[in-house]
Amino acid sequence: MIQKCNGGRFVGLFIFGMAVLAVVFASPALAQEGRNKVRISYPSTSIANLALFAAQQWNIFEQNGLEVESIQMRSQAANAASASGDIHYVAGVGPNSVAATLRGLPSKAVWFASERLVYSIVARPEFKSLKELRGKRIAVTGLGGTSEVVLRIGLEAAGENPKDFVIIGLGAAQLMSGLESGSIEAANFNPPFLYFAKRKGFGELLDVGAHAQMPLGGLTASNASIQNRAAELKRIIRSMQIARRMLLQAKEKSVDFIMRGIKVDRQTAEDSYEDYRRTSSGSGVPTREGMEQIVKSLQMLGQFTGKKVAFEEVADARIAREVARELGYKVD
Repeated sequence: MIQKCNGGRFVGLFIFGMAVLAVVFASPALAQEGRNKVRISYPSTSIANLALFAAQQWNIFEQNGLEVESIQMRSQAANAASASGDIHYVAGVGPNSVAATLRGLPSKAVWFASERLVYSIVARPEFKSLKELRGKRIAVTGLGGTSEVVLRIGLEAAGENPKDFVIIGLGAAQLMSGLESGSIEAANFNPPFLYFAKRKGFGELLDVGAHAQMPLGGLTASNASIQNRAAELKRIIRSMQIARRMLLQAKEKSVDFIMRGIKVDRQTAEDSYEDYRRTSSGSGVPTREGMEQIVKSLQMLGQFTGKKVAFEEVADARIAREVARELGYKVD
């Protein structure tokens, strides 16, 4: 009887152990299946999108139950993809995204990455002034986007007529090669490529960012996502806010991340990091002032003139505010 009982107990323990092992080995797969699959577009590889890249590389999205695929797209393509549902979110808040909203795209800004921008016109060495660039090609990363809008504002502030220049849109990776080959005479750069270009001997002719104060980077979501995927959106904002905070708190780790992720030298990475720390948004909550600056920049260019734009028409700060409070930020 004792042997029979021990045998039964052994069989029972064996079956129980096998069941536990099955659960243990199956859990990663189950966790993988349980993650929300999300596609986020971004316009260029710059410091404006560091939080997105860091949240991916440091597995912060995964820790928040997300499987994120980031896809580089020009602003116009991202708007079309967002409208069709091919992408779920756009990593960016600026003139292009706000203009798309005002033209009828059902979307809103939901998170800020920075509270001010850094851009400069950099030209080939033979050009020493903006006047010498008249009639020449200045490249931006996307027509209608932040890069073009702030370029036009900066040129006007410097006493120049933007119509006197040939403004063309190129992919971010083509700006540097275009300058080097001579296919363009100048480009509107932001970090880290601004410093990379200057170290290659190209000259800075105008600090554009000094004339166009507005947010750069962030997250734009469709109205449907805000309403129907609020829990997912909260996890995305939380992940990017945590990544941004980690970037700010660990300089050496962040500089190394910029060097490896964006493939620049240490000095360029360090300069870019200082800009990131100087311009980064504290809580990430979209502000009325920031959105007003974007709308004003569009109106300065003759778009939506005379139109009174309410904050709620172009932004929804509720989820970002909730995340900020949970992470210990003081918000209104």
